[in-house]
Amino acid sequence: MKKTLISGAGVLTLVGFLSKILAALYRFPYQNMVGDKGFYAFQQVYPFYSIITTLSLVALPNFLSSLRHTSQEADEMIKKRETQQFFQTSFLFSLASVILLSILCQPLAQLMGQPKLALPLLMAISPIILVPFLSLYRGLAQSKNDMTKSAISQMVEQVVRVVLIILAAFMFTRLTDDVYTISFLAMLGSFIGGLAALIYLIRSTNFKFKGLFTDLTDWQMKKEIIRKFGLASLIFTFFMIYMLIFQMVDVFFVKNALVHSGISSSHAEILKGIYDRGQPFLQLGLVITTAILTDALPKMTQGGHISKQIVDAVTYLSIALTVGLVLVLPEMNDVLFKSHTQALSLQLFIMQIPIISMIQLAHHELFLRGHHKISGAILLVGLLFKLLLVYPLTVTFGLAGASISSLISLLIVLVAYQSYRRRLPKQVLNLRFWLAILVMSAVVLLGKKLFDVSEHRVLQLIELLLLTAAGAATFFSIFRMKNIRELL
Repeated sequence: MKKTLISGAGVLTLVGFLSKILAALYRFPYQNMVGDKGFYAFQQVYPFYSIITTLSLVALPNFLSSLRHTSQEADEMIKKRETQQFFQTSFLFSLASVILLSILCQPLAQLMGQPKLALPLLMAISPIILVPFLSLYRGLAQSKNDMTKSAISQMVEQVVRVVLIILAAFMFTRLTDDVYTISFLAMLGSFIGGLAALIYLIRSTNFKFKGLFTDLTDWQMKKEIIRKFGLASLIFTFFMIYMLIFQMVDVFFVKNALVHSGISSSHAEILKGIYDRGQPFLQLGLVITTAILTDALPKMTQGGHISKQIVDAVTYLSIALTVGLVLVLPEMNDVLFKSHTQALSLQLFIMQIPIISMIQLAHHELFLRGHHKISGAILLVGLLFKLLLVYPLTVTFGLAGASISSLISLLIVLVAYQSYRRRLPKQVLNLRFWLAILVMSAVVLLGKKLFDVSEHRVLQLIELLLLTAAGAATFFSIFRMKNIRELL
């Protein structure tokens, strides 16, 4: 049974890894098709959809699975009753949320500074209605240690939505050049992706919905389900969507701050679209460290402390990867977006990668030790700083200020975690590591001077790949990380 469980978790990890890559990569062709303003119209409503997806992919299925495992020795009727009440509670919350947010779509779009975002936003929040059904099927499968169905449904959802999003972008200028209509169609593709995943789950299991809506007014049992969700699950969910909440703060403040600084509304939307280019870079940068954490932590965590091997791998790799990305980002901007515009702002933006990676390590350790309240409080303080800083810094420094607001807020979170743990990241004091970083940087910068001769995108891509390979080879030839192969 244990071997099957580890194998199933491995499948889920692998699919999650591939999904994250796919979720980052499709943004590049999408932006090339619809432009910066079209990308802005999509990214303004995307955090809403992404938070909803996190609930149906991770938070609620995990809760249902643990709920059924906790009561595994109980009578089968009790387990069915709890499953029924879990579904009804999540369904009522989803129904109330979709009604409330539908009413608030226009006011929220006004707060974003663009009333035309109301319809795309309406479509972005519509997958809430699928959350109870997807969570039920995935949670039931996971409670039986069947991770494969959850993994396949995740991949089905991602592939269908990406294909439909790119198809929506392809329609740009052919059927309409209205970026808000294209954003609406892209979000419709996301809803259809969720529906496709649900259809797969229904067809691949023998679970029936019979009796799920009986005893709908058993409020006492529903209160018990909410109580069992508890603080730990709440903090876990909060952390899962933490960076999405940061994105949502940017949604409401960055464009408005740019307009307040004297930039026209239309140009501010283009600039916000350029700022949003940082998201796929950030996602790609976090893919490796997140994969290491997801896959290795259950096997290598002992007594509430994370092994030195994991800390080394995540810290060293995230810093080295970020330095490399910062060095070649102007060239990546050229190859992927045909523009050097706002390179500094994007370089500052992706400097979040090592900070987020180290925050993940600290949060996980506190979570394992049961220190949920302090972890939640630290995260709330960071979010408060983001709310306080983003508007004035963006007004003063433009997009660079928006990036700085995230960096400062996340640094505060990291320092608070490290102070509470009374532990310094000794890895950053490793002189051999910094020597490897310096030599790698010198090789990349020298290579940029030698290769900076082509204006053709294909040749620029080849040059970029050569620079990346040379930088990575230089780094690892000087700084050889022990046991890194076991983690990668």
